[in-house]
This record gives sequence, C-alpha cells and structure tokens, in this order.
Amino acid sequence: MRGVVTLAAVFVLPAGTPQREALILITLVVTAGTLLVQGSTLPWFVHRLGLAGPDPAEDTLAEAALYQRAARQGLVELDRSLTGSEPPEVVERLRRRGLDRADAVWERLGATSETPSAIYARLRGQMIDAERAEVLRARDSGTVPDEVLRSVLGALDVEETVLDRVVEMNTAERADELTAARADACEHLRKAPAPARPRDPNGCVGCLEVGRRDWVHLRLCVSCGYVGCCDSSPLRHSTGHYAEEHHPVIRSIEPGEAWRWCYVDEVLG
Repeated sequence: MRGVVTLAAVFVLPAGTPQREALILITLVVTAGTLLVQGSTLPWFVHRLGLAGPDPAEDTLAEAALYQRAARQGLVELDRSLTGSEPPEVVERLRRRGLDRADAVWERLGATSETPSAIYARLRGQMIDAERAEVLRARDSGTVPDEVLRSVLGALDVEETVLDRVVEMNTAERADELTAARADACEHLRKAPAPARPRDPNGCVGCLEVGRRDWVHLRLCVSCGYVGCCDSSPLRHSTGHYAEEHHPVIRSIEPGEAWRWCYVDEVLG
C-alpha cells in the first residue's frame, strides 16, 4: 500500500532492463503520490464519511459468541469420540477446557474489575516469569544440554503468548447500550418477550438463596425474570435455570449492556 515492495522491486532490476530509468521514475512518482495525496487526505475523507471506529465491546461480544459455538461443536465431537474407557477426570478436564476460552471472553464484558480469567492470567504470568528465571539459572550453570533448554524455554514462551488477554472496557464511556445485531434466523429471539421484571434486583437468585455473592456477571431470563449468574461464575445458575425451565432467551443486565443470547440456537440478538 505504501510502495515499499514496489521500490524494492524496481531497484533490483538489472542494469540492462529496457527503460529502467523510466520505470524507476514512474515508481518514485506513484509512491510519492500515494504517500502525499492518499496519506494526507485519508483522515479527512474518513471524517467526511462519518465512519465510526471499531467498538472493542462489540468485537468482544461477537468473539465470545463465536467461541461459544465452536466450543459446543468441540464438545459434540468429544462425546462422539469417547469409548467409555477414558478416565473421568480426563474427560471432565477436556469438557472444561473446551468452554474455558469462551468463558474468558464473556468475562471481558460487564462491570467486574478483575475477572477469574484476569486473575488466572496475572498469576500464571508471574509463575511463568519465575519458571523462566529458574531455567535461565540452569543455563548459566552449564549442567543442562542446550537442546533441552531451548525446548523448555520454547514451551514457556508459547504458553505465555496464549494466555487469555483481558481487555479493559469502561462501559460508562459508551453513549448507547451494548447490543448485538438482530438474529433474524432465530425464532426464539424474534418471539422473545420484553424483559420481565427481575425477581431479585440484588443479584443472582440461586446464589443469594445459599448465601453466596461470588458471581461474575448477571443474566436475566426474559420469560420469567429469573436473575442468574453467568457460566464463569462458580454455580452457573443462569444455564441451570435454562436446563430446568427451558426458557431459551436471556439478557445481560450488566451496566451498559442490552444484548440477548439464545440457548437453543446459540446466537446473539
């Protein structure tokens, strides 16, 4: 776009190339014109069109929904692949790992200052720093083969890069509530009633009944007004309510959010 490859290509043309000087001149003129004309007028052009920049919250919402659908398909494949001889703890670990990534993205939404995934990423990052320091001490001692050192350091580097990043979002800065695009293909979202009045405005109904307040985010059943905690919360009452009552649509009642989710079709709306 900025002509770097074009300039590099034209200057490696052999000296005997016909019209080489003209080709170089044309390249310089086009590159300079691109930088000066396009580069200097692009901000003005975007401003005149009134184009809005990307909303990190909307992107996170779409990312979470996609992770959720992908995780569900992974669980379907897991159930298909099981033979019955696998250790139960391994199967449970696979199930949780399939949903952990989606849950971590959902946690970026809402008003919680530090989510469980953020705490995990912070503490695991500190652990990796300590582990790497120990490996480097082993390297300095000269007692470990270089191939082993490279393998261990590489594994630590990979884990560090895939730690779920937590996006800090201030929903109070958004002028409008965070909503999702209409999902016209989902009958449940189209026919969902207006959100019912929350049964308990103080928090998750199920958690409050057992004397707990350690939920992460809150969801509202639009059919009956049940307030439940999200899947990142320890007790996952919102999903449990769906399993018992089969009310398909929930709505986020976190500050600044108005998106809905259909449990049946697993789409936003």
